[in-house]
Amino acid sequence: MSSSQPTTPPSPETPTIPISSQTQPSAASSSPSSSTAFRIDAPELPRIVNNDPKRTGFDPQTKWWVNYFKILTGSVTPEGAFHYRESRYIANEERDCRTCEKWRDFALQHSPTVVFLRQKIAALNGNIDASNVVCARCPARLTEDGQVHRSSGGFDPGSGILICANEIRSQGHLEDTLAHEMVHAWDHLRWKVDWAGDKNLQQAAYQSFDAEWRVQMDERGADETELDPNTAVPGLRT
Repeated sequence: MSSSQPTTPPSPETPTIPISSQTQPSAASSSPSSSTAFRIDAPELPRIVNNDPKRTGFDPQTKWWVNYFKILTGSVTPEGAFHYRESRYIANEERDCRTCEKWRDFALQHSPTVVFLRQKIAALNGNIDASNVVCARCPARLTEDGQVHRSSGGFDPGSGILICANEIRSQGHLEDTLAHEMVHAWDHLRWKVDWAGDKNLQQAAYQSFDAEWRVQMDERGADETELDPNTAVPGLRT
């Protein structure tokens, strides 16, 4: 099985607070968690594959350690190993969310990049804090074409930032994910990004730039011709 990013991040069960009082939730306003652009008229993903113990060798009714041993001995298919992993994420959801929230709270107060982006978002009348950065389990999807669709986080202008607790591996991983999603929030406030329309395609390369460098360029007065979202390097035009 190979891995790819989902078109839209899963939505957290807990309601969150928009990053700006001027932002209204929209059904078509969701931003992908990866730098891959998304359009609302994109084709649907292939059908999701559900577990069949007879086919995969993974039986969710047996003890987890029995399934784990079967994986180690090659008695479970890669598809079964995927379903086993998802079952362990469900079992450990509370633990993973607690750890994620601890790392989130530390990053919001002490990560230089996150603190820097919070300040720049605040300067645009936005706000990012623990009330609109939510940790939740994000189910992965295995589709019939063999692709695994995962996400580490997501941003929605009307809800805030989602951090996928089950996919976060360390404090540094959370800080990188949070900073990435905060750049989406800054883009939304600074450039009024049309997340659901054609402009999203033009933003794809632009959003891959280093966060602090981009915001500092804007702070120094770089105009939109220097920060050109149609090129891989600001200011270089063909």
